[in-house]
Amino acid sequence: MADEMEVGRKVENITTYTPSLLQSIPREEQRKKLGIIETSLPFKGMDIWNAYEFSWVDGKGKPEAVLAQFQIPGNSPNLIESRSLKLYLGSYCNTPFNHRNEVISTLESDLTLAARAPVSVSFMTPEQVQHVGLGSLVGNSLDNLDVEISEYYWNPDFIEVESSTIVRESVFTHLFKSLCPLTGQPDSASILIQYNGNSISHEGLLKYLVSYREHEEFAEQITERIFVDVMNRCSPERLAVSASFARRGGIDINSHRTHEEALPAEVRVWRQ
Repeated sequence: MADEMEVGRKVENITTYTPSLLQSIPREEQRKKLGIIETSLPFKGMDIWNAYEFSWVDGKGKPEAVLAQFQIPGNSPNLIESRSLKLYLGSYCNTPFNHRNEVISTLESDLTLAARAPVSVSFMTPEQVQHVGLGSLVGNSLDNLDVEISEYYWNPDFIEVESSTIVRESVFTHLFKSLCPLTGQPDSASILIQYNGNSISHEGLLKYLVSYREHEEFAEQITERIFVDVMNRCSPERLAVSASFARRGGIDINSHRTHEEALPAEVRVWRQ
């Protein structure tokens, strides 16, 4: 068992800037499975990554630590593979830079090349992060519903229109969990769904979201799958889906897909 789990296996700690560590994955193959055509996306969106452990050294060798935020357009041909991002960011650890702008421009250049679309980078100091603090998702929580659930494999059939009454609604859950397709490790998230249209069953929506517990998929792709499933089952006039994934390796992922030009407000939830 120990050999299978590779307990104690040492991973090389590269602390000198190494851009070749960064890996990307084409979005097209997964989108084809969802019936999404790359040249005519049914949504707009952004993938926002927050790296809480990013560090480098200045020209005098003194470490600097910030929260680094990366905004990757939802229409980029590639998504960034999260483990490679952690290793890539770790390679800055003992690399000297004279100015923060030099670090930002290096990050933007490498991430843009990997995503094949313009990626913006910004830094927040520990004091700024503390000032912003945690926030709450808007709308009604699904988590207190008294419902029996026994299915933990992705099932969009749970999503159903409850009535023809047109509503403008925002609902969320903190009970979401899925699996990383590369490592099989669990990914926890808070999911926010905002829509205008026929009233959607809350019980069915919660059962649907819980059914991802044994489903393997990248965070960004899950957001798109939820968007497509709700559209296919309920045809709302307007829809926005936001997934706030908990930190793994000091990095969280926040993925937004929406009909609107403006993204839903970015909120740092309790697990981030």
